[in-house]
Amino acid sequence: MQGKAPQSVITDGDPAMRIAIQFVFPDEHHRLCVWHLLRNATANISDPRFTQMFRHCMLADMEIDEFETHWESMVNECGVREVEWVKDLYTKKHAWATAYIHGRFFAGVQTTSRCESLHAKLERFVESRYVVLEFVRNFQRCVDFLRDTEDELDFRSWYGTPVLQTEFIELEKFGWTMFTRKMFLRLRDSLKRCVRVRICEFNDTDNPHAYTLQKYRRPEMNWKVYRDHISNRFSCTCMRMESFGIPCVHILSVCVRLDLVEIPESLVLRRWSKAAKLEIHNHCVEQHTADPSVTYRTQLGAFSQLCKRLGRVACISDEDFKLYSKKLMSDALFLEIKYGLRPSTDDITTANDCGVKDPIRVKTKGTGRMSQPGGSAPKTKKSAAHAGS
Repeated sequence: MQGKAPQSVITDGDPAMRIAIQFVFPDEHHRLCVWHLLRNATANISDPRFTQMFRHCMLADMEIDEFETHWESMVNECGVREVEWVKDLYTKKHAWATAYIHGRFFAGVQTTSRCESLHAKLERFVESRYVVLEFVRNFQRCVDFLRDTEDELDFRSWYGTPVLQTEFIELEKFGWTMFTRKMFLRLRDSLKRCVRVRICEFNDTDNPHAYTLQKYRRPEMNWKVYRDHISNRFSCTCMRMESFGIPCVHILSVCVRLDLVEIPESLVLRRWSKAAKLEIHNHCVEQHTADPSVTYRTQLGAFSQLCKRLGRVACISDEDFKLYSKKLMSDALFLEIKYGLRPSTDDITTANDCGVKDPIRVKTKGTGRMSQPGGSAPKTKKSAAHAGS
């Protein structure tokens, strides 16, 4: 991790692990796994209604006052106020309730299923009875499967045109060009909810500028958005930008008020952008190690990703495909000759000469007589005497 300590950790609530995490990473935020909490709720309460209401209290994106109201309603309706497990669970609300985790970045991860899902995928390719050679082969198949799936998701993010569904066309278009497909859908949902809040106060005398927003027909629910007009940075008291890495509905409402046609760069988290992987590959290319083979493999992986990106757009039309195929073939032959992989006496052929041609015609097994002059010999009929013998 290059000397960086994690900021957030998710576990199943094991006491020994919690103590170890507090000792080794005292500044990180420890969160409990959602899946394990729901399983414990089913085992300790055995009431589907409680499990459903508890899931809503745990995962719903709400304010702290709303959470407390939902919690009181749940324990009263289900009659579990005096249950020891419920009391202990409430004391740990800072470790599982989304309302109390605002400002802590977990990249959308709520369970330990990220590693468990990887284990499940690996079990589809690798078995315990495999020897070392079989393990390596099937493990490589698993890696290829994961990479193909990732390439498919990248393709869906980069290409295609979404159907615009909001009134803020410029911001929606800009969001599609910057964010991945999944993050863009979340951004569009926030744009749709901009009409539910209104700016009731505005102070531009000081820096940062302060905007006070209220929810429609809910004056008791208000938030403050601050904007530094010099650096064009935004912050909101809801802290959803810090929690999810996506501009909240309050910041987007201020962007609409300012008639912005582009989302400020400070609101585009690099890990959610389409160019995130390209920056990582460029960073890998710039790094050099003492082992030339390691440097070669690193640069080969980075260059392969660039070729994939070029291939996705070069194959859209036949004209571009032929043009860039010729260029790549010419450059590849030049480098092969340069590094002695091809004799220098060979002429650099064009892409047309090296392209796919019709197969060589080969006579089939039964055409030998047809190729002879006079055609095939006529078949003679057997006489009745020979037929009966």
